[in-house]
Amino acid sequence: MRPTGMNRRPRPAITLAVALVSGLVVTACGKSTKVTTPESTPSSTTQPISRGALLAPDGKTITTVIPVGGCQKGQLTGTESQTTVTLSLSLTTHQKAGEVCAANIRLDHVSYKLQAPLSNRTILDHATRKPLPVTKQ
Repeated sequence: MRPTGMNRRPRPAITLAVALVSGLVVTACGKSTKVTTPESTPSSTTQPISRGALLAPDGKTITTVIPVGGCQKGQLTGTESQTTVTLSLSLTTHQKAGEVCAANIRLDHVSYKLQAPLSNRTILDHATRKPLPVTKQ
């Protein structure tokens, strides 16, 4: 009967693993080069404003919220006339090639500064062309 632990034959899988790790360590000791990943082209979509608008006490700053994910950013833009303010809410995704974005969703506050106080003008949602409810702070 042969005692345990006395078998000295090399095992192919272990030998291969040791060779690979040794090669990586030797390679890592060489000159370091910075690898950069190019950013993919940002994609942007217009979103309906579903949560209404909040008017700041200055009468010129309008804020709303947009649900965004890990590599996303919301933006609120507008066009003004004497009778209306049309707001456009967009969601832009900035993701680098090979990057994994967090799957969590959060609400971002986005604002638009009017050129003149809102006064009696109506706020319209660009995506739906419908008036938005406005709450004063």
